[in-house]
Amino acid sequence: MGEREEPVWANGDFTQRIGCETMSVNEGVCEMALEVGPLHQSMAGRAHGGVLFTMLDTVMGRAVISKLPEGKGCATIEAKINYFRPVQSGRIVARATVPRTTRRTAYAEGVIVDEGGNELARASGTFMITETRLQTERERV
Repeated sequence: MGEREEPVWANGDFTQRIGCETMSVNEGVCEMALEVGPLHQSMAGRAHGGVLFTMLDTVMGRAVISKLPEGKGCATIEAKINYFRPVQSGRIVARATVPRTTRRTAYAEGVIVDEGGNELARASGTFMITETRLQTERERV
């Protein structure tokens, strides 16, 4: 057996590993894109719901972080998603906004659309604002 080649994304973060690209991040708004392919498909031959959820959770979290002071971070407390239509291939775009923040939490909303502008999924989430972007073990308990 030959050696397996390591994918080019093997050392990146999870969203890079599945092929997501950040398009823009500005003061409470974030956009990401993904070219849906065989890697993303479920046994039913369409993008797995977890791929769409990952995109929405990530785009909402990055939108929250863009509103925070340098060095602060966030963690998802809860998220809700609605799936509207399946996607099998093509470029999809996730966009999130942050309509409300407090000292300790932020509320975000996100949507994914296909190339024709059709809504594929919509989510909302509440995020805990953390003192640092990377938390120590003590901060996580």
